[in-house]
Amino acid sequence: MANAERLISGMGKLENDMIRWGRLLFERRLISGWGGNLSCRSGKNFLITGQHSPLPFLMSGDLVRLDPQGKPVRKEQRASSETPMHMAIYAGTDAQAIIHVHPPMVLAYSLVRQSFVPLSFEEKYTLGEVPVIAQETPTVTRPEQLVEALRYHPVAIIKGHGTVAIGKNFQEAFLVTDLLEEAVRCQFFKAAAEASGESTKASRQVAPFGGKPHALFSEEHMSALVESANRDREFREFGAAAGLTTSLTLQMEENDRAWTVRFVEGEITETSQTDNGDFLISGRAEWWNAVFTNKIDPFMATQQGKLKLRRGDLARLSRWYKPFQRAFSLWQTIPIQ
Repeated sequence: MANAERLISGMGKLENDMIRWGRLLFERRLISGWGGNLSCRSGKNFLITGQHSPLPFLMSGDLVRLDPQGKPVRKEQRASSETPMHMAIYAGTDAQAIIHVHPPMVLAYSLVRQSFVPLSFEEKYTLGEVPVIAQETPTVTRPEQLVEALRYHPVAIIKGHGTVAIGKNFQEAFLVTDLLEEAVRCQFFKAAAEASGESTKASRQVAPFGGKPHALFSEEHMSALVESANRDREFREFGAAAGLTTSLTLQMEENDRAWTVRFVEGEITETSQTDNGDFLISGRAEWWNAVFTNKIDPFMATQQGKLKLRRGDLARLSRWYKPFQRAFSLWQTIPIQ
C-alpha cells in the first residue's frame, strides 16, 4: 500500500509539472493551437499528453500513463500520435523528459537551412550545431535519424515541423527549446544586417587534413594533431594573441590511455603519454570519437558531462576558447578509424 501511495504521489507531481510547463511554452509563444506534446519517465512507465490536448490548457485528464511498451495503462485513453517517436527517443537516449513543440522562428528557419550554426558563446556551449532533419509526413514515422541527433545534441529541428528537446527534467528541455528559438531570431536579425551591407570578418575555412585514418589517440593520430595545428596560421595567431601557454591532457576512460599536449605562446611544443597536464579532460571512447568526427562540439560535450574536466578550471580554460576552438576544428578533419 505504501508503494502504491508513493507512486500516486509521484504521478501527481509529474502531472502538475506537465501542466505548468505546457502553460509556460504557450506564454513564450513556442506553441499555438493544439500543437506540441510532452512526456517524461515515471519509474518503468511513462506519462505523455493525450491526443488533441492543447498544452496551455492541460488538465490531469489530458495526461496518459503508458506502460514500458508505450501502451496506455487505461485502455480508453488515447495517447499523442507522436508516442512512437517519444518511445524511440527514450530507448535510444538517457532522456528523462521530452518537449516537442512548433516554435515559429525555428519552423521558418528550417525551411531554408540544413542546420543551425550558433552565433553566441552560450549557443555554442549549450546547443552546438543543431541538425535539421527532413520529414515528409505529419507525424515522425522514422525516428532513427532524430534519435541519433539527440544522442549528441539536447535539441533537434524537424524540417517544417518543429523541435524536439530532451533533458533530465522539463526545465532543461524547456530552456534549450527557448534558447534555440531566440538564437534563430538573432540569425534573422544578422541576415537583415548583412543584407544592408554590414558584415564581420570570418575565419578561414578549414581544409581537410587528408591521409589514411588513424586509431584514436595513437602516436600517428597525435602527430597529425600537432602538424595540423602548428601549420595553421590562424591557430598560431589566435594562440599568440591569447597567450596560450598551458598543457592539456586528453584521457580515454576505458583504458586510462592519456596524452598531454603542451602549448607555448600559441604553438604545440610537445606531446607525451602522461596525465600531468594543467587541465585533464576524460571521456569514453564513444564521446571522444564523436568529438573528433565533428558530431559534437568539445566544449558542449564537456558542458553536458559527456566529457569530464577532471583537473583545471573551466573559466580559466575559456580564456583560450578561440585558439582551442580553432584547434579542434582542424583536428576534426583528421580521419580516424
